[in-house]
Amino acid sequence: MAGKVKEVFRLAEEIGRDIRSFEEVPRLMSLAYELALSEPRTAHGRILKAERLSQARGRHGRTWIAESGGLWMALSFYDDHLPQTYGLFPLIFGLAMARMALDLGLPARIRWINDLHFRGRKLAGVLIEKHAEWLIVGLGINVNNPPPPGIPAETLSRLAGKYISLDEIFHLVIHHLRYYYALFRHLEAELSPYEEVPENELIKDFRKYSDTLGRCVAWAGNLDREEPLIAHTRDILPNGSLLLETEEGSFPVNFGEIIYI
Repeated sequence: MAGKVKEVFRLAEEIGRDIRSFEEVPRLMSLAYELALSEPRTAHGRILKAERLSQARGRHGRTWIAESGGLWMALSFYDDHLPQTYGLFPLIFGLAMARMALDLGLPARIRWINDLHFRGRKLAGVLIEKHAEWLIVGLGINVNNPPPPGIPAETLSRLAGKYISLDEIFHLVIHHLRYYYALFRHLEAELSPYEEVPENELIKDFRKYSDTLGRCVAWAGNLDREEPLIAHTRDILPNGSLLLETEEGSFPVNFGEIIYI
């Protein structure tokens, strides 16, 4: 058991061991995958940062404005996770950002799966792409960059009423991300390949830092293109699935996006 725990924390410590910074690139996630292929031995936990992204994209190819003043990152993780824990992996990024905001005394909450927002205005978002044996995670946080007009976005600096150091935000996020990734890997180390995921600390913290539960929501795989399902959110299950309830009954979803109604 001690060996398993030691390995888990070693993997978590590798997050940010290799950090590379750029002034401007089209898209960090594409670059992160290219580097994972060309330099796989040091790719797990590698972080790429850029001051500005010229061709950033959000979920489903949506435009993401990534101007100077925000924190724009891409991380690469070797994908050797258990099938039953896949729904937990995306949660760790929202949890890390929520803890970062809490450290700053800012009233931000997680909207499932991992958006950080303040009263419906987006502070940060996460995009995860699966490429062969790699999971590439794009993470964008509005810090000092002015939010684009007409877009429901907010910045940490406006909430705080002052300029905030990007380095401070970066180190806070990585600190909490290592913690939650270690919890995630420790949970996996305790499971057999086909064992159901038990109640765990990731889910307990999601309930603590999220405002999703108990809401009436519109859910769809792609809210831009699909007719949404209107439901109430009843719980977050141990494997990260969101339990929705309609007049026809309750059922879990482990992908897609929601908006509050």
